[in-house]
Amino acid sequence: MEPTRFGIATLPNKIDLYFETFGNEGNPPVLLIMGLDTQSLAFTEEFIQPLLDNNFYCIRFDNRDIGKSTWLNDTWHRKSPYTLEDMAQDSIFLLDYLNLQKVHLIGVSMGGMIAQRLAISYSERISSICSIMSSAFMYDVSLTKKWQEKLIFPLLPFLFRHFHIKHPILHPQITVKFYMKMYRYLNGTTFRYNEEELRKIVTEGIDHRKGQNPRARYQQFCAIIASGSRIKDIPLINIPFLIIHGSADPIVPVKHAYKLASLNKSSELIIVRGMGHTLPKEAFVHFYPQLLDHLSIS
Repeated sequence: MEPTRFGIATLPNKIDLYFETFGNEGNPPVLLIMGLDTQSLAFTEEFIQPLLDNNFYCIRFDNRDIGKSTWLNDTWHRKSPYTLEDMAQDSIFLLDYLNLQKVHLIGVSMGGMIAQRLAISYSERISSICSIMSSAFMYDVSLTKKWQEKLIFPLLPFLFRHFHIKHPILHPQITVKFYMKMYRYLNGTTFRYNEEELRKIVTEGIDHRKGQNPRARYQQFCAIIASGSRIKDIPLINIPFLIIHGSADPIVPVKHAYKLASLNKSSELIIVRGMGHTLPKEAFVHFYPQLLDHLSIS
């Protein structure tokens, strides 16, 4: 789809963020924040168009270390990683650049974590928050029954700060084939795996844009680890708060959604049966009407 505006925003912190806007800029703005190792292209036309049809103005952007935005490979170090708080600050600087005083937030996975931090720390700039397939604390020992995880979760900040973790999951192959295989695994149990559409998005990101940063996943994952828990802060969110999660999510188990909703009594929770850690368009009917209501009453 063709953006109404696009370009590079050079922020006060020297980060360059690539952004695209869609729709009438006089309409209520919605900031779309994507997740780990994923370019903003993942907010597809099918996801954005219903927002435009309901008179919203949409902004999607590539997070630091991904897509056309700044890659920090030369300056990043595991002993002083950037955090989700830093990434939230990127979003605020982008809003300033675009002269937007207040926005609705839709954040997916890591983007949901960033959205939570924005709603906590910059509540005066946020009209509402929708957190999709996300968590208040990915390494919450109360949400696992595995003794190995209970043992290692508290050690993760120390381990990632002092050792380079070489697990292949954190260092993906930058090929269309690898990412297609990954998305098939993430797809869940109910909705069709749309290989043709996903291949277009992945190919565009890897072959036709700036490319896919081979260190994005590791460096953004370290940001999640370094940022710790938002459990004590989630109750402070006092704006409309919608939580959407798939029951078959293999990356962020659905327990995280129930925990997140329990922390904020005014939140609304939607569980999409069989949805994994992707947003297939066939799943939209199960949450989009409520999402539009959520945005409209905010």
